[in-house]
Amino acid sequence: MSIVLMYHALYRGSSTAEIDSEDRPYAVSESNFIAQLDRIAARRAGTFTDNQAPDVVITFDDGHRSNLEIAAPLLAERALSAYFFVTSGFIDKRVGFMSSAQLRELSDVPGMIIGSHGLTHRFFADMSDSDAFEELADSRKSVESMTGKACESMSFPGGRYSSKTLDMMRPSGYVQWFGSDTGIVDVSQSFTPASAGLSASGTSLAPMASTLPVSRVAIRQNTQLAEFDRMIAPDEAYYKSLQRRSQAKKLLQRTIGNRLYHGLYKSLSAR
Repeated sequence: MSIVLMYHALYRGSSTAEIDSEDRPYAVSESNFIAQLDRIAARRAGTFTDNQAPDVVITFDDGHRSNLEIAAPLLAERALSAYFFVTSGFIDKRVGFMSSAQLRELSDVPGMIIGSHGLTHRFFADMSDSDAFEELADSRKSVESMTGKACESMSFPGGRYSSKTLDMMRPSGYVQWFGSDTGIVDVSQSFTPASAGLSASGTSLAPMASTLPVSRVAIRQNTQLAEFDRMIAPDEAYYKSLQRRSQAKKLLQRTIGNRLYHGLYKSLSAR
């Protein structure tokens, strides 16, 4: 069994000024991140490769420059690896996010796998089939052109996708894909041992055995160490509680739609 942690931006001290208001609930302070890494380092951590079924997997979404400036050195010091899923349309364009040169630098750090988080950060569940396939293929090619390495892993923006999106994953060049549904990952059911090419770090990624995305658990700004310990234990009662809350949110999403739901989230995050 594996626990996949989902991080976003990090920040130093107490200032989150360089992080957009809607992203701040998921921004983690450097001091909290260090404390969490110390907990992770005591367990078997890694990425999903042919020969590895780690207890804990670290992932980052979006491509904020703190992933390189703060996260990468701390991970490297502890010989920890991680996935970094970047929205390729943000690179070189969005304030606070990595440049293409910085992304290449991150991809050169041993153990770091660069994956896609889409081209525009639009929700795949809201796209036409042709737009979704184009977004999947173009974002992968864009990441590969910036890093010079294979991009074969993907996380869905907002965790939103459709059954047709999942059918497009392998044809568009991916062998691993991650969602935002909370849960404990049964590696034996999620990945197959057959080789499927090289990741951004030169590691052979384990291809998906199922079409369903890999579950993850979000680390928030207010995540305390006691809760974090329950996450990585893993505490099954804790995950059942999270899943009940997640189901309530999904019901609201289906009722009001992705666009209105996300607008409500942005409004509440800005307060």
